[in-house]
Amino acid sequence: MISCATVAMLCLLFGCLLLTGHSDGSKLKSPKLNIKEKEIVIEAGQPIHLSCSSHRSHVWIFPANLNKESDRIRITNSACGGHPRTMCSSLTVHKAQPSDTGYYSCTVAMKNGNRSTSVYIFVADVNIPFVEMNTEFPKIVHVADGEELVIPCRVTSPNITVTFKRYGKHPFPVDQKNIIWNNKRGIIIPNPTFQYSDLLSCEATLNGIVHNTIYLPHKQSSKIHSVKLDVPDSIHLLSGDQLRIQCSVKTDLNARAEIEWKYPRTKFHRMAFIRRKMDATNSKVLVFYSTLIIDDVRKFDEGQYSCTAKNGPSTSSVNTTVRIHAKAFINVKPRTQGTLETFAGQKSYPILVKVRAFPEPEVIWLKDGLPALEKCTRYRDSDKYSLTIKDVSEEDAGKYTIVLKLKQWNLTKNLTLPLVVNVRPQIYENSVSVQEPVLYPLGSKQSLTCTVFGIPPPTITWHWRPCLNKNPKMRCDFPTDSSRYSLPLTVGHNSSSLGNTIHSIRERTQMIEGKNKTAGTISIDNSRVSGIYTCMATNKLGSERREMMYYVTDIPNGFHISLNKVPAEGDDFKLTCSVSKFMYTDITWILFRTVGNRTIHHSISKQRNAIITAHSLILTAIIKNANVSDSGVYACRAKNLYTGKFLLQRKEINITGEHNSKKTVVSRTSKLKRRKRNSTTQSLVTH
Repeated sequence: MISCATVAMLCLLFGCLLLTGHSDGSKLKSPKLNIKEKEIVIEAGQPIHLSCSSHRSHVWIFPANLNKESDRIRITNSACGGHPRTMCSSLTVHKAQPSDTGYYSCTVAMKNGNRSTSVYIFVADVNIPFVEMNTEFPKIVHVADGEELVIPCRVTSPNITVTFKRYGKHPFPVDQKNIIWNNKRGIIIPNPTFQYSDLLSCEATLNGIVHNTIYLPHKQSSKIHSVKLDVPDSIHLLSGDQLRIQCSVKTDLNARAEIEWKYPRTKFHRMAFIRRKMDATNSKVLVFYSTLIIDDVRKFDEGQYSCTAKNGPSTSSVNTTVRIHAKAFINVKPRTQGTLETFAGQKSYPILVKVRAFPEPEVIWLKDGLPALEKCTRYRDSDKYSLTIKDVSEEDAGKYTIVLKLKQWNLTKNLTLPLVVNVRPQIYENSVSVQEPVLYPLGSKQSLTCTVFGIPPPTITWHWRPCLNKNPKMRCDFPTDSSRYSLPLTVGHNSSSLGNTIHSIRERTQMIEGKNKTAGTISIDNSRVSGIYTCMATNKLGSERREMMYYVTDIPNGFHISLNKVPAEGDDFKLTCSVSKFMYTDITWILFRTVGNRTIHHSISKQRNAIITAHSLILTAIIKNANVSDSGVYACRAKNLYTGKFLLQRKEINITGEHNSKKTVVSRTSKLKRRKRNSTTQSLVTH
């Protein structure tokens, strides 16, 4: 194994190589040692003295148990006499011990690989045959699936004979094929089976004394559960920042993962600092960590960083890409050109921008110059570079500004995006509760108005559908295919005999309740035809319509009763009830009489007897040869087609005697009384 001290010396060597400027490694010779043999044997307690010369800086690599800080080891650099370009150094180990047995190498780091010259030194001791003596507790030897098993019972002298066996059992045959002996490595088993899972022993005899060193193989799992980095797939840094990437590898408990890094800096013979640790606190898996740290990144550190985990024959890698920026920056632009548009009622609308910035800037969204998130709870910034409007309404129209700030670098960028919220056409009269139709006097001049709003402003068109009185008993006949009879209105025309003359069609726009509303008005010159006027408001989102029943009546207020004369006994008299046929139905004449304390009534004429005209229903009741018993309250009752309620108009009639009726001179008082008795009243009743 290579000690920490040796690794540190290698790092120093790479730095020195960069300073020397040599690049042609192919012409450089390997370093030279003062010992030419491949292996030597020295006695324990004797010193080890080695010297090395090379044309570049070199390092010493020696057994891991030696620490260069100890008092027993010393490395000195010295001048190489007469050779100014040659570098020399010496390594001295005082009082060598059997555990110092191993390879001693002088190494030069090259661009295309290291060049080394080594010697293997046995430190012999007549009482210690093995470099590692595990006599009381076995040393755990890990072996992975598919790998050879090495029992590291190295010897302190090349001539020592070693027996390999299960502890307390018969020896295994060392045939140099299935079981190989190597005095510098130990026992090597290329294809280990289950029989080598017991306690194993290497045995040697010195001066008649048997020595054992024991080992316990531990089969390692080769499974790799996961390899993860604690950073995203892409990392952005400023020049001079620290780069820190942690790679974590999860394995089974009986596994030992090795983690290797590949990164751009090695191309320039520069090394990152690697920190490793293992977490065994989890009862199900082991977690191995390797953290790569570069304190001061430069442009040449840009590129791909790869962490590769190895566990026996299994490997797994994960990568990330590092981008290095010379300075902080902010670039912002809209995702779409032009004015943004949405419509009122949309569930959500995102305002999106494209941002390229580093480091990540502070983001503030403004609406019309004020912080948007404070202005309305329907505004959300779940994505940092977008603002989402929930349940879009008309009031969301305005100018939206994204403000991006990097305070540390005094850098600010703004982008303002106008948003138009389109609104479907609205006719405000439609929002008023439904009222029964208005009756328009025959021949009158009238005006009808639609007040509309929408974004963009709607166009207003007017249409007319006349009542087609093909059947005189029908009040107003609208055909199923009414589009044939829906006539666009024009000024000065009455569509032959199907419509009323239009005097003017006007539009006027004004600000009402903070909105630009348009009032469309048609003026009708001479009301003669009943039908439906339709106001249509249309914009890019759709249309809304308002239908206005236009019923012409030739009866004042649409309901009227009359008496042809004040009757006297023996006279014939006629009662006439006239109602608008578009407003009323079930017209009936009723007579109310008082008999004793009771009021009784009976119908004297019903709608089936009525006359239907262009505008009205006329029902008459004729009383012939009237007498006193015909006195009473005569009422015309009609049902309102739209409210379902019954309306009564009453007339009280008193039949006077024939003598009195022929008087031509009556007092003023009696005239007033009679006027009162024959008065007409109207009331609303429900049945």
